[in-house]
Amino acid sequence: MRLQTLVYGNTQFSPGSEYRKFQHRFACVLLLFGVVVTALFITATLFGGAQLHDYYLLAGSIYCVVQGGAYLILRARPDRLPLVAPFGVTASFLLESVAFFFNTADELRIIWFALSVPAAYVIMGRKAGLSLGILSVLFIVFANSRLQEPYSDNAIITGAVAILYIAAFFHAFSSKSISFHHAMVEANQKLADMASKDPLTGLFNARAYYALCDQALNQARRSDQPLAMLFIDLDHFKRINDTHGHEAGDTVLKAVAACLLDGARRSDIIGRIGGEEFSMLLPDTDMVGGQGLAEKLRQDVEALLPDIGGTSLKITASIGVAVARPHQRTVAEIQRDADECMYHAKRAGRNRVSTFEDGVAA
Repeated sequence: MRLQTLVYGNTQFSPGSEYRKFQHRFACVLLLFGVVVTALFITATLFGGAQLHDYYLLAGSIYCVVQGGAYLILRARPDRLPLVAPFGVTASFLLESVAFFFNTADELRIIWFALSVPAAYVIMGRKAGLSLGILSVLFIVFANSRLQEPYSDNAIITGAVAILYIAAFFHAFSSKSISFHHAMVEANQKLADMASKDPLTGLFNARAYYALCDQALNQARRSDQPLAMLFIDLDHFKRINDTHGHEAGDTVLKAVAACLLDGARRSDIIGRIGGEEFSMLLPDTDMVGGQGLAEKLRQDVEALLPDIGGTSLKITASIGVAVARPHQRTVAEIQRDADECMYHAKRAGRNRVSTFEDGVAA
């Protein structure tokens, strides 16, 4: 078993959730570190290697159990971070408070307050980090006077300034780092879109479309579900370009793409695979369902009438429909059937739907 899996669990984070993944892993490490360090302090005290108050030993034991449970929850359920994080930070603050009051033999115990502030910023955000920093300063200032052996004024001022400095630093740093992360995610998404989307229509390009189709076909085979494909070709598109210009052709293509998106289900995959050629893969769809959707789309395209320089241009489409047959193992085989049907629709007069049944286009 890999160390990462052992520590963080098997949860997979979606693309674009890198910062959430970092927060989850950071919180897991903090919880484990807190438990291990506290357990070492307790063990050292039991064997005479440290001098810690009995109240701290009790509070530390409870802390280890509580934080250990929080870690196990977070390891299994990263989505529980918004609940676990405040719980863990509060438990740490309470243990630090017990140490501040009772572990008077440790002159450096005030440092623990400063170390908790960055953790709050990272796993809970700027408001929580700033609040913990201010709360820590107020606590050590007012609690110091109640200690049997209080810190000197200079020590308290130094500790308070150090905590506020750390809080201010992480306040600025976390703001910039989060905004930078979001900008990077957005930039990466744009690059991914540029690599997979047709720039004119916003549909998947041929490479991305067929890659998604391969995945859908494999899923359909595993689940024994039907799969239909539509091949959509605009009629006389070259005439539109020659008569009205390529700008008009682009307008038509964008209008048709929007029409196909409006008529598709969320599970359907749509791609522009050629100049005026579109293809749709319909998961969990038989021939009847595919033919019904194809006819609806044909009517929708015919009703578009996009405005071209003040003229409502009538456009039509010929659509071929094919369903994955048992012997077919690749998307290309299904595409050939749909392509044959589309050309059959062209030969039959265009602006119609043709289906592939029993190995024959009809």
